Amino acid sequence: MFLKNLQLKNFRNYNNINLNFNKNTIIIAGDNGQGKTNLLESIYYISSGKPHRTNIQEEIINWESDYAVIRAFFINDDMDSKEDGHLIELELRKDGTFKIKVDGAHYSRKSDFISVLPSVIFSPDDLRIIKSGPSNRRDFLDGILERSDMGREFFVLKTNYQKVLNQRNSLLKSMSGDAGLKNNLTLDTWNESLVNYGHKIIEYRMGLLKDFKKNFADFLNLFFPGLRAEIKYILSWNRKISAKNNFFNLNFKNGNGNYLISEDLMAEEAVFEGDSASFSIRDKFITKLKENLKRELIYKTTIIGPHRDDFKILIDGKDIKSFGSQGQQRIAVICLKFCEINILKEKRKTNPVLLLDDVLSELDNEKKRLLIEIIKNSKFQTFITTANPDIFKDLDVSGTEKFFISHNKIS
Repeated sequence: MFLKNLQLKNFRNYNNINLNFNKNTIIIAGDNGQGKTNLLESIYYISSGKPHRTNIQEEIINWESDYAVIRAFFINDDMDSKEDGHLIELELRKDGTFKIKVDGAHYSRKSDFISVLPSVIFSPDDLRIIKSGPSNRRDFLDGILERSDMGREFFVLKTNYQKVLNQRNSLLKSMSGDAGLKNNLTLDTWNESLVNYGHKIIEYRMGLLKDFKKNFADFLNLFFPGLRAEIKYILSWNRKISAKNNFFNLNFKNGNGNYLISEDLMAEEAVFEGDSASFSIRDKFITKLKENLKRELIYKTTIIGPHRDDFKILIDGKDIKSFGSQGQQRIAVICLKFCEINILKEKRKTNPVLLLDDVLSELDNEKKRLLIEIIKNSKFQTFITTANPDIFKDLDVSGTEKFFISHNKIS
């Protein structure tokens, strides 16, 4: 897909702008705080149905207005195509309501238009995929699956799993001691439902990472030749609590006096699950639920399942989160984004738009050159923001389109 025209009204700091794009690579420069990231966020919103930096719709609407409008006109694959193209229009209101039109037709759900214009965004905040906790890595995988060709199915699957998980946790809170272990027929019912939904989520995620692996290693080796890169999915039952942090020594309790379990503690001694398909995820899930019931009765929460899974990036056998340099971590996230865009291209049968927010600022000159080369050799329309236009001085950015933002105006 190629974005030809973008109109924003009352979106973040933009009162009213109308931009036309005619190149594969668009550079957006301007001082910090002028709205470069907001511009990319509007494109991402029209693609995904949600902003990149907040879950609150009201926050993306100009504080002086009650509503915001985003309009995007785009065409398929070829910038010089003579086809009529497609128009997505969103009206967002501070009360949380919205109106959607695609090519003039009204829709009631965001799921009806997301991925019509697929996109992938990188921002400095995405370093949390590596640096922060497991939930950020799970969200990364699930976000891709929800925007793939089976997005609606995966969304429903996760919603149903969460409902069952909440019910099971409520039951665990009501059970106590040996009596709870003896009277667990209701628990067996919830276990069955949890496993029915949960094992599919695990298998979808593992399949996605399997598709990632070779591309990720190839991309990383462009930037760091000779490094051995791996991505491994970690099942919740293979995440061990170290002896010093076992539940007999934990002092963390919730308001009801129940022990809480920290995901960071669970990750103290991670054991990686291999790629072998010789075991059944479903059968293993059921077995591990039974084995961990006594611990769950102490913690009063479900500690086994895809809501506790993780994945690790290994560089020469070492976890990049703990042993990787800042540069390696940043490049690794960029490589994940390149894998994401290739996956979406394959699944959606079209070229997504690539949005790179402040991607060059902490890279050395050789890494910048390699990144620009990858972008220029791809068929993806790419938007790159920077607070320092001089950063491109020694780079080949011929054939690009350049915009400058200052005081909410774009030239």
